[in-house]
Amino acid sequence: MRGQQIKCMVIKEFAQIRRDRNLVRLLILAPLIQLLILGFAATTDIREIRLAVRDNDHSRQSRELRRALGASGYFKIVSAAGPESRDGELLVSGRAGLALVIPQEFAKRMARDRSAAVQVIVDGSDSNFGVQGLGYLQKAIRTFAAGLEKRRQSRVGSGPPPVINIESRVWYNPGLVSRVYMVPAIMALLLLVTTMLITSMALVKERENGTIEQLIVTPLRSGEIIAGKLLPFVLIGMIELFFALVMITFVFQVRIRGSLLSLLVISVFFLLTTLGLGLFISTLVKTQQQAMLAAAFFVIMPFVLLSGFVFPVENMPRPLQAVTGLIPLKYYLQIVRGIYLKGQGWHDFWPQALALLGWGGAILGTAAVCFRKRLD
Repeated sequence: MRGQQIKCMVIKEFAQIRRDRNLVRLLILAPLIQLLILGFAATTDIREIRLAVRDNDHSRQSRELRRALGASGYFKIVSAAGPESRDGELLVSGRAGLALVIPQEFAKRMARDRSAAVQVIVDGSDSNFGVQGLGYLQKAIRTFAAGLEKRRQSRVGSGPPPVINIESRVWYNPGLVSRVYMVPAIMALLLLVTTMLITSMALVKERENGTIEQLIVTPLRSGEIIAGKLLPFVLIGMIELFFALVMITFVFQVRIRGSLLSLLVISVFFLLTTLGLGLFISTLVKTQQQAMLAAAFFVIMPFVLLSGFVFPVENMPRPLQAVTGLIPLKYYLQIVRGIYLKGQGWHDFWPQALALLGWGGAILGTAAVCFRKRLD
């Protein structure tokens, strides 16, 4: 290999990159900004778990247990009201991740038998959440029992330590299999990547090849051109969704608990956002390479890290949680996982559906206006 020739090629490549200022920004500034922001989001630690507590004993010790759980730093206590048979609705709606039932005569059994049992229902749709949440609860209850023993010893001397047994039931994903939680989310991510990326690159390719000018001189209006360009990708997205649903059901053995029709309607809402993003990116870049980089750096990676796809949104710093409100994939993931794993209906996820529809309409409308200006 001849060093001088390689040196000349390197200089030529740097000169070519330097001339493309958009590419320089993408390669240098975007990763640094993402590292700064997303470094705070990438955490699997779970904090402030919503724990619904039903106190059927109403004793001093049951109230102390409730306070001890709240003071442990792991839980945000939610009171369980109404009949006990409706405690599961707290998990379905997402108002609680765990539900603890303190039985009657809890304090009497602790005084008489030195042991008592409490019941716990765990939302196991997210296996990581289920395992960690149950572990935190066991740790907090052991700490509470140790405190009781310490106080007792100070009064009457040593004796057998008190024991609080936890009778747990895991809902939605009894085996705590992570694949059950992740596979529907992967379907949502693939729908985002394929429809958005293909849309942006297809439109930029038209411009690179000069065929977009041929469309402009036709009698078609700009709105008709945009509709004609986007509708095929809607059909492609729905076909892809159909095959993904079949594969999830028969290959991964993850059955949908909710309404398939609701899932399809929500997916159309989500396609409005992905196609709008693809159209918007196509108005900002000049080449397919720039379209791919812009989609990867500014949409796909932030969406994956800030949507709850891997890292729980509840664990992120407050400012980042506010930012996640701008991520349509977050709402779609919440709905898809809710329909698939919990059998949620419209009365459970209508706020997310409304947000998804609003963002979809706003993004697509803005992108269509920008694209129309480019055509004019």
